[in-house]
Amino acid sequence: MLDTRLNMIYDLIPQSGLICDIGADHCKLAIHAVKQGKTKYALATDLRRGPLEASARNVSANSLSDRIRLLQSDGFLNIPADIFDHTDCFVIAGMGGQVIQGILEGRHTDKWLVLQPMNAVYELCEYLADAGYDIKKRVFCTDGHRIYTAFLCRYDGISRTADYFKGAVRNKYFYMYLEKELKRIDAALAGIGLARSPDTAQKQNLEQLREIIIRERENES
Repeated sequence: MLDTRLNMIYDLIPQSGLICDIGADHCKLAIHAVKQGKTKYALATDLRRGPLEASARNVSANSLSDRIRLLQSDGFLNIPADIFDHTDCFVIAGMGGQVIQGILEGRHTDKWLVLQPMNAVYELCEYLADAGYDIKKRVFCTDGHRIYTAFLCRYDGISRTADYFKGAVRNKYFYMYLEKELKRIDAALAGIGLARSPDTAQKQNLEQLREIIIRERENES
């Protein structure tokens, strides 16, 4: 069984013949996707040897060694071209937004992307918009005291202005996310106000983001 965060990510994955989970950790997502029939085959990668060894044990315990391949890779860089080109969906989850951006910059793909940043979410939105990735759907969930968000997107080559909440599923978790973001921004603005040399550019950016979030919150039905 998947935890709430992984289940949110799983639900975003399109029906596929081959998915690739970058930074797969213990390979739970790929194993679940294959067992549930969402994909026929999976590639699970990780930069570290330890998680790959744990993944190998999990794959073997589920008798899926013929359908899930494990690979030590730094993002996209070490994936063989034939596998990379035939992958239907890449999952990049549980990493910082800037790390995800670096992976996408390192090797271009126009296949489906499921992205789940742990931080730098707005910066990732700006990069995706500028670099020609269209966000098709954005979802949210809670797990403990944390609120997570994930994107389904795909490259179309059209550079656009960032819409921070494009494709957002507006349910209770979305509005919980907005409330938490407002509290975070208000705390940051209060800190800037107490500084001897306030960062005026950061203050302006936070104030603009606060206005966007308030407008989104006002649309709650």
